[in-house]
Amino acid sequence: MYNLDYRLEVEGLTLHYGNFKALENISVKVPNERITAFIGPSGCGKSTLLRCFNRMNDLIDDCKLEGSVFLDGEDINGSGYDVTALRRNVGMVFQKPNPFPKTIYDNIAYGPRLNGKKDKLTLDGIVEESLRKAALWKEVKNKLREPAMRLSGGQQQRLCIARVLAVEPEVILMDEPCSALDPVATQRIEDLLAELKKYYTIIIVTHNMQQAARASDYTAFLMIEDEGEPGCIVEFGETERIFTNPEDERTEKYITGRFG
Repeated sequence: MYNLDYRLEVEGLTLHYGNFKALENISVKVPNERITAFIGPSGCGKSTLLRCFNRMNDLIDDCKLEGSVFLDGEDINGSGYDVTALRRNVGMVFQKPNPFPKTIYDNIAYGPRLNGKKDKLTLDGIVEESLRKAALWKEVKNKLREPAMRLSGGQQQRLCIARVLAVEPEVILMDEPCSALDPVATQRIEDLLAELKKYYTIIIVTHNMQQAARASDYTAFLMIEDEGEPGCIVEFGETERIFTNPEDERTEKYITGRFG
């Protein structure tokens, strides 16, 4: 029986791209129904680690992984693991909003339709519920048949979050989801995350130290010792402690802006 407190667990993960070692000996337990932030300088492997949770690295040629990544106690890299089901259970929101060139309605209904849900009343309910969870329903309820590309950048990102929610994931991965947004849109996304963590396990990669401090419950600090070296986790713990009383001098230097 897996530990109910940790939906995702990584044990001894090392990842190579060809001859380049991107990550080395990563071990971390991601708390359930909390927001965990991955912080660290560019090139330290934050996004690479994030992609390990839904096997997006499988799409990269010559990628080799050692170690284990467990979702609900099962190794997602094990023989015969259903990758399609994995990517349904572990949704991903990317750095830049990427709505499909379809209507707002069809963006949300796309995933459920792929999963065999065709009944209009069922789809209508999923679309409304997903948009409500993404705090977008009031803004678009009268525009559902309009192109999603007409929405503002912040609205598009919330639409992409709603699209993920529509397939009922357990975990949501977010790779710099606010980097292309203005401060007002960023605040809306952060407020949304605070609501979503009541129901989902969320991991967010961010370069914004203030955002990590504001929005996350736990923080993992990754770094590389020297250029060309693999990324590793220097310190992991509750966000408040990491930012006010870090145990490792390298963490303190990074969050206070003295390097990185």
